[in-house]
Amino acid sequence: MKQIKKTIVGQMKVIFVVSLFVGVANLANSHGLLAQDGVYQVKASGGNSKTSGKITEISPDGVTIAGKLVPASKIDRVSFSREPSDINRARDQMETGRFADSIESLGKIDVTKLTPQMKAEVDFIRAYSMAQNSLRGGGTTPQEAGGVVAAFINENPTSWHLYPAIEQLGKLYFAIDRTDLAMGQFAKLSQSSWPKYKLNGALQLGMLAMDNATDANAAFDSILNNNSNDDVTQLYKLLAKCEKARLAGMGANPAASISQLNEMIATENSDNKLLFAHLYNALGAVHQKNSNWKEARTAYLHTDLLFATEGELHAEALFHLSKIWAQLDETDRAAIARDTLKSRYRNSYWAGKL
Repeated sequence: MKQIKKTIVGQMKVIFVVSLFVGVANLANSHGLLAQDGVYQVKASGGNSKTSGKITEISPDGVTIAGKLVPASKIDRVSFSREPSDINRARDQMETGRFADSIESLGKIDVTKLTPQMKAEVDFIRAYSMAQNSLRGGGTTPQEAGGVVAAFINENPTSWHLYPAIEQLGKLYFAIDRTDLAMGQFAKLSQSSWPKYKLNGALQLGMLAMDNATDANAAFDSILNNNSNDDVTQLYKLLAKCEKARLAGMGANPAASISQLNEMIATENSDNKLLFAHLYNALGAVHQKNSNWKEARTAYLHTDLLFATEGELHAEALFHLSKIWAQLDETDRAAIARDTLKSRYRNSYWAGKL
């Protein structure tokens, strides 16, 4: 009997110690004492993998955590130990396109209690959300968003978000028809170590330099001559090929350009909405240049009806459709195109040209 009592008492002590340990651990975790920084890295197979530990360095090229440098191009997101839940909520809202909600969530955060790293994260989420809210026709003006994005860049030159912020600033400058300033930002982007932004910077430089064939072709050729063979590079090579054909079609040999663009349309995968919006806009531009109004209309209508998810290219198509419908004496349709452009993309460069 005594032995049974001793066994029971011993078991109760073990249970008590374990329960006490778990309780203390839960309490510590609830106060963030056991929390760690986290870097979520994109996996080639989809989803992401998390590295936990202490972040010791952040730069435009990547984030060092637990002694390991994760390149910026591979990072899905970064979280910080003991960060307020509203930061994560705002981050989720930004990543799912709910930019006004993201800005609202950030307004609930007491920035005086944030670490410098957390504040930089909050400032980027706000800057990016305001830029996208503006570019997608929301209530934020390009001037307001541009001021916030420029402030983020100036105050956080070592942020891993630097290149995405530079891209947004370039787009906002373009929206207000400051091509010179936009090209300055895209030139910085083209020097990035982050392939996606490096390639997009070169593409944007080429598209903004269409009036100067030498400069435009040099930008497109810098993409086409890239030796990388990853999916991102292959996409940008197709985009550069498309825009080179557009550029050639605006010159002395439109027939060859139209043939090349139609061949790409016939052979490439139309699930690539970005590429096909570029292709049909390029085809429309060449036909329009040569006063082939019906062919130009048909090309731009493909972007309008099939690839409207590509907002900037859709706005371009709507602008040109408003002009082409007028040429074809379809005044009602011209008015619809103008109204759609002004309502959906009111802050865009193309709406400003109406």
